[in-house]
Amino acid sequence: MFKRISFLLVFALLASAFSRQYIFQKISMLMETRSVTAGKSSRVLANMYYTSEGKMLTYFQAPQEMVIVNNKKGEITIYNPKDNTVMQQQNYMLGTETNQLYFFLENKRNDLGLSAMDYTVRNTKIEDGLKITEWTPPMALIKDISKVELVHEKGNPIFMGYYGVKGVPIKKMYFYNYTKVSDYIVLPAAITQIDFKSSKDSIITKTTYTDFKLNQQVADDKLNFIVPENAKVLRK
Repeated sequence: MFKRISFLLVFALLASAFSRQYIFQKISMLMETRSVTAGKSSRVLANMYYTSEGKMLTYFQAPQEMVIVNNKKGEITIYNPKDNTVMQQQNYMLGTETNQLYFFLENKRNDLGLSAMDYTVRNTKIEDGLKITEWTPPMALIKDISKVELVHEKGNPIFMGYYGVKGVPIKKMYFYNYTKVSDYIVLPAAITQIDFKSSKDSIITKTTYTDFKLNQQVADDKLNFIVPENAKVLRK
């Protein structure tokens, strides 16, 4: 019996690893983010590269050149090619497992990471073909967040909203323009996020993803980026 269980466990692990590699090993895309607040707008343009091991490299083109490398552990390297400077830090909250794309690439679209952050399901209902789930925050956040609402359409999240203790919205996110990157990967090519600073003031951010490339199409030299040895190390 023990040998049979061990065999099944090993088989399941191998099958899982094979499945992940078959879905994707590496992926890249062009990201453009536009934000508007208090009548002022800003634009960020970057090429993003992500591997199945959770390594992500972001090559920023605007508003300035910069390369950011991070991983699941939140180990971050920020390189400024213009000044040839580098800064390193570790912050789990900035790890790739907290990145929005991670939840879609790792097939965690059912809860977008809420379970991992100790949110629990309060209520689930179906309205007009949409699955609407309400989540209760962990005790550490109960003073600031009353609930999170997550809406799915045909298995894909289309809305996520955070609400304060009086039911006032704190943050709203809309996922749309779903794009089929491969037979196994479907990603939202556009995400609009509204951060409510007050009842009369908010930050509206729209992020679009284009030029998707998968596996052999992805340039390895971008994934193998190394900070120059003569780069000046900056301290926090």
